[in-house]
Amino acid sequence: MSTPLPETPEPVSLTPALVVEDDPAMQQRLAHVLGTLGCTAPQIAWADSVASARALLAERSFGVALVDIGLPDGSGVDLIGWLRQHHPRLPAVVISAYRTEETIFAALRAGAIGYLLKERDDLELGIALRSIEQGGAPIDPAIARRILGWLTLQPSATPAPLPVPAMTADTQPGELLPAAGATPSKEDAPAAALLSRREHRILELVSQGLSNRDMAEMLSISRLTVECHTKNIYRKLAVGSRTEAVYQARLHGLLR
Repeated sequence: MSTPLPETPEPVSLTPALVVEDDPAMQQRLAHVLGTLGCTAPQIAWADSVASARALLAERSFGVALVDIGLPDGSGVDLIGWLRQHHPRLPAVVISAYRTEETIFAALRAGAIGYLLKERDDLELGIALRSIEQGGAPIDPAIARRILGWLTLQPSATPAPLPVPAMTADTQPGELLPAAGATPSKEDAPAAALLSRREHRILELVSQGLSNRDMAEMLSISRLTVECHTKNIYRKLAVGSRTEAVYQARLHGLLR
């Protein structure tokens, strides 16, 4: 006997929107993206922590919540789980740089209706968020491909529960999380960093001495987007400057 398909999700309104994001540069990006979708400034509420998000939810209602994973006082996964219990009609979409299987499945199990990566261009994020209004569940293409690959390998099984790693302010987006009991050294961090294709391209251009403006024009993206990608590169490589980033990338074979 076949399992009946779930009912089609109801369309979601993007306004008013609650954005839970602590990075000022990313806040500006999302403000621009939401603006292109018709969200005016008064229709967007900003929270930079789990606590401030809960405080806003106690005061007013929202059509959608856009949630980052790494927050100063906890994990966005925990916030999404809390939303599912206390605000079950509020859909939550993850917009994060974290792309490990543990984090992705934990967020979806907690109740997220979508998972998008910050590395995408503003236009791609806007198209994905627009789909929510038609009842869509936006999943980043790279993540969807990994999920389909998993289903191909295990067609008759359901994903086994995965442990949710503790995320602290020191946990960097996109890094390989250590197995239980493992203690990664600082020297291992750059080698384990996972750069997206766009971040790797920007790193190559950085090594060639291009400015943010030059890279933005070459890649047809905004300077703000370049700055966000550059900041993610610094975090993943555990560096604080362009020179250090290029040095570490070459040291670990990320650049020729």
